[in-house]
Amino acid sequence: GALHEVVERSVTIKAGVVGEDERERGRRAILNFGHTIAHALEAVTGYTLLHGEAVAIGMAAEARLGRALGITAPEAVPTLLRTLETYGLPTRSPADADAGRLLESMRHDKKTREASVRFALLKTIGEMHREPTGEWTRSAPENAIRAAIEP
Repeated sequence: GALHEVVERSVTIKAGVVGEDERERGRRAILNFGHTIAHALEAVTGYTLLHGEAVAIGMAAEARLGRALGITAPEAVPTLLRTLETYGLPTRSPADADAGRLLESMRHDKKTREASVRFALLKTIGEMHREPTGEWTRSAPENAIRAAIEP
């Protein structure tokens, strides 16, 4: 069915990206979309969320973050949210996921550099943002991160 096709296409895309950047020094960082917040959510909630649920919430929050930073096309956010919700995935942090604890957990993420949490951000559906420096991740101000992750 449709879900099988989505998964098959996703695996093909992921394999292509990993093949281009096996040592995770470049474009492969785009595969982290949603994961910076997801890993923090998993840790803070004691791993009560399924990984896919945490990533869905992370994708939604990181899309809201990208929109707030002027990076993500505004129309991409509701499209992404509708798609996630169509498959029964959550798009908001659980009520017990404290923003302060989430931020602290994110500071321990593998993409964090010089105490700056970094995110792979959506430009629009099907396209990730790339910094003028060529980097595929960027930092964000704490107040913007906090607003994006609030339940």
